Amino acid sequence: MKIARHALHLFFLGCFFIASICNAHSIEERYDLPLPLSFFIIGSGLVVFVSFLFLFISFPSFIHLHRQPKVVLKLFSHHTFLSLFINVVKALSILLFFTVLGACFWGNPDPLENLAPNFIWITWWLGLSLLISFFGDFWPIINPWTRLFNFFQWAFKILLPSLPSTFNLPLPQFLRMYLATAFLLTWSWLELIYPVAFVPERIGQLIIIWTLINLSGMFLFGVKTWQTRGDVFSIYFYWLGQFGCYFHNPTSNTLERRYLSQGLWSIDHKQTNTLGLAPFVIAMLSTVLFDGLHGSSAWFVIEQFLMKIFPQWLNHSSYFSGTFGLISTWLLFWGVYQFCCYIAQRYCTTIDLKTLPDTLVPSLIPIAVGYLIAHNFSSFVIQIQNFIYLISDPFHLGWDLFHTKSFRPNIAIIEASFTWYLAFFSILVGHIFALWSNHLLIMGKTHHRKDVLMMSFTHTILMVFLTMLSLIIIAEPMTTS
Repeated sequence: MKIARHALHLFFLGCFFIASICNAHSIEERYDLPLPLSFFIIGSGLVVFVSFLFLFISFPSFIHLHRQPKVVLKLFSHHTFLSLFINVVKALSILLFFTVLGACFWGNPDPLENLAPNFIWITWWLGLSLLISFFGDFWPIINPWTRLFNFFQWAFKILLPSLPSTFNLPLPQFLRMYLATAFLLTWSWLELIYPVAFVPERIGQLIIIWTLINLSGMFLFGVKTWQTRGDVFSIYFYWLGQFGCYFHNPTSNTLERRYLSQGLWSIDHKQTNTLGLAPFVIAMLSTVLFDGLHGSSAWFVIEQFLMKIFPQWLNHSSYFSGTFGLISTWLLFWGVYQFCCYIAQRYCTTIDLKTLPDTLVPSLIPIAVGYLIAHNFSSFVIQIQNFIYLISDPFHLGWDLFHTKSFRPNIAIIEASFTWYLAFFSILVGHIFALWSNHLLIMGKTHHRKDVLMMSFTHTILMVFLTMLSLIIIAEPMTTS
């Protein structure tokens, strides 16, 4: 065993020397890869598989890894400055909510010159996802719908004191988290397939519709139940935040720092609803992969294939192929993941198959973070700059509130070489973190060496496949003229 460990150490040391040679290559302004694409694909797959071997060989050293997070800040509920700061942040979130909603109906009708599309799809959806992924889930503090619900509760208590604040109806158990998964797929469909969703007025209508659904859900089923099983954004940001390095400990009321991804494998599942979590997390992965596939030349081949099978549907609806592709991608990855869990359970009887997919699926969150960076970071950095001048005149009245109206974004701020290397390493590191989390989640259920090996191996094969596939999808625009 010691010889194997030393051999692995020498292998990783050799990889560092090899990497220093590869760094001499660079990508010019053209989208040409510095090495053949097959080198990146095969090499990344090997790195992920070797990482699995390293984790398994180092099995005993991980048993006592659960170190306590370090307290960063003690939060006092009556601390004047901190309380004031949090209240200001909450007030700003409400102000920004109504500003964006007003811009939808009274702002510039041009989507490129309107605050709402940029804020919803870039600043909020992408920017907040990236921040929460690394700094933890601070969405409950800035969630405007929670503030609105609290306001309506206060108003109803005064106007209708006999009306209960919430009915606390039980959400049907058979729904699990499928309702939130349906919301996430619908949201992704609006982002990727339905171009009218970028029209400011339509965005305003969507905000109003979701506000009614969200407030009704909290009123009927209770805030906690709805935000853990129905509110797609609260669930999405919560699980991304478990990858982050900061979290709020409600027991001691402290802000604590932890390892990246530690929240995924040290989380108390008794206090966190994971029933039906697997399809939701698979949707987080598959929608981003579909985004890359939908923008590639391979999608044209898929559409031609669908035209032969469903000619009438494609002729009657321009959204059919995209909708079919989005749902099919999700179902395919969900089926593959379920199959991997089934194979793993065949060799390990300590965990029931019914709970195994939901138990291990948090380990896929690092992959979702890696995909988020790889697919969106460069475009986010370029398009977020538009917010600087759009916020100065949100209602198209000729204002210049922050003296930034004349600012224009620098579209050359990120080079093609940086985009590729960032995508490559974020995907690779995301899968390695996923292996780490998967290994520790399994060890939380069993310490039997054979069971850990068999359960980890099937998911490792899946992660190797996902690594190679995602790199192919990302590199396709770079390798085609």
